[in-house]
Amino acid sequence: MDPTLSGDAQTLVRSPHSTVTPRSDSRSGATILELLQKLARPPPPIEEEAVLGQGGMGVVRLATQLPLGRKVAVKRLQPSHATRQDIEALLSEAWLSGSLEHPNIVPVHELGLDADGLPVLVMKRIEGLSWSTLMRDADALAAHAPGRPALEANLRILMQVCNALHYAHARGVVHRDVKPDNVMVGSFGEVYLVDWGIAVAPGPSPQLAGTPVYMAPEMLGGEQAVISARTDVYLLGAVLCELLTGRPPHDVDASTAEKLAASVLASSPHFPADAPVELAALARLCMSPTPAHRPESALAVRVALEDFLAHAGSLELTAQAERRLAELQALLTSGEPDSRRVFDLFSECRFGFQQALRGWAHNARARHGLDGAVKAMVRYQLTAGSARTAQSLLSELVSPDAALLAEVDAAVAAENAERARLEALERSLDPRTGGRQRMLVALGISVLWVLAPLLGKPAVVRWPGYEMLLSAAVSGVSLPVLLFAAWKWRAASTPLNAQLVKLFVFAMSAQTATLIVFHFGVGDLGPVTVPLLEGYWALLGGIVAVTLLPGAWLASVGYLFMAIVSARSPEWRNETIAIGNGILVLNVAVLLKRQYAA
Repeated sequence: MDPTLSGDAQTLVRSPHSTVTPRSDSRSGATILELLQKLARPPPPIEEEAVLGQGGMGVVRLATQLPLGRKVAVKRLQPSHATRQDIEALLSEAWLSGSLEHPNIVPVHELGLDADGLPVLVMKRIEGLSWSTLMRDADALAAHAPGRPALEANLRILMQVCNALHYAHARGVVHRDVKPDNVMVGSFGEVYLVDWGIAVAPGPSPQLAGTPVYMAPEMLGGEQAVISARTDVYLLGAVLCELLTGRPPHDVDASTAEKLAASVLASSPHFPADAPVELAALARLCMSPTPAHRPESALAVRVALEDFLAHAGSLELTAQAERRLAELQALLTSGEPDSRRVFDLFSECRFGFQQALRGWAHNARARHGLDGAVKAMVRYQLTAGSARTAQSLLSELVSPDAALLAEVDAAVAAENAERARLEALERSLDPRTGGRQRMLVALGISVLWVLAPLLGKPAVVRWPGYEMLLSAAVSGVSLPVLLFAAWKWRAASTPLNAQLVKLFVFAMSAQTATLIVFHFGVGDLGPVTVPLLEGYWALLGGIVAVTLLPGAWLASVGYLFMAIVSARSPEWRNETIAIGNGILVLNVAVLLKRQYAA
């Protein structure tokens, strides 16, 4: 223990919650006493009544100030403390309080000496309770600040204490005994910082002074101890610590002075897990053992408290959103989560975090929670195979994780490749794809087949024994035309076009070969050739209508009807096949029109 504490050790242990008053080395009390004695100042015209309270050396009574007929508080010394030193201390306090005119400091109305030469201090009467009483009485606090949470009500009282201290510091006064017992709260919300009995000007302070369970390290005294405005800032942090923990910071097992002094020198408060992070950080900062590390003024502390209250709504939204996020994360790890519930929880927590950030852009908890929710949903979408949705969500992250970003990019690339493959497959399977080329080839061949029978009829009449060879020549010419068209438009090739090309190449090759083989092997069939060809193409048309192009039924029926007519009227066989081919042209035109209409 610091040797300078040896004389005060028993005081620390005996009264850790009471104010330790140092031996006065100030001449202000003596000067005032001499002045009052010279003025022969009579006692104030008052009529004293009941005792309102009493402390270590003084007693406060309710009284009536007779000239004004108003109720006041009168402070006198207790009979056991009517020493010269105590008289000077009370007068010094009265002089100091009277010089500080501020809404949060009790006004001094009058000062005089009674018949025994003892000081009489007349002050404003405060109708209310001490802050320490309010802190421990939830009903009284609720009556003081109806509708407000207890923490907010207490912080607003602390902010007014900050105002009083900032004013005092500006006039070169350090209170040194800031604690809830020394704050009075009036019935109409007034807040007063009272008991300026050990207030001093900034400077060296070799003596121990203050309330041990709250005091700053420099208040233990010593040759190097220096009191400053930051000493009161420490005390503000100590009171804030009590608000968050329910007890003063140095309320330790004070069976020895060494333990209490060690707590003061360490100044390392501990806070419960549910304590607001901002307030806990502020209390730690204010209670830094090194004064230079504390906030520079009581005003800075008040501004920090104002910021916290302004952020309170944002923090409450954050807490609600965090609960939804916890539900979402639990649901996502449950095996097979209900997708609707997943999206509902994600929407709720994301909206909550976004609203919290809208109220306070620097809310780190909300930003962390929003990132966590988005990352969880990104992974869920990746698992569900929705890479593009995952990529869209990823854009909401301020700093996306590199590994997650790479995973999403890879999934999107794979999804794009699969989509391109499916789109190509869909185009290839769409009957409309390549339809223009398909129909142009069909029209060209059909026109050839319409004109060939009509133009070739004189040749059939002239060479009646070569009708099958003449028909073979027509189909033989059609085959290279079809093959050339297939090569020319190979870029537009589709499974349907390929199947049709293969079918008609086979059909015309088979027709040409069959006609040639019959002509030279069996003999030319003459007029029977046309009905057979028309029946052959009626069959092919039916196959195409059933397997590839449902609209091809018209050509199949037309060929079948013409086969019957040409068989019954052979002399009209060239005209019937021309008509059958014409029906094919019409059928192709109808299909082409439907394609463009679609």
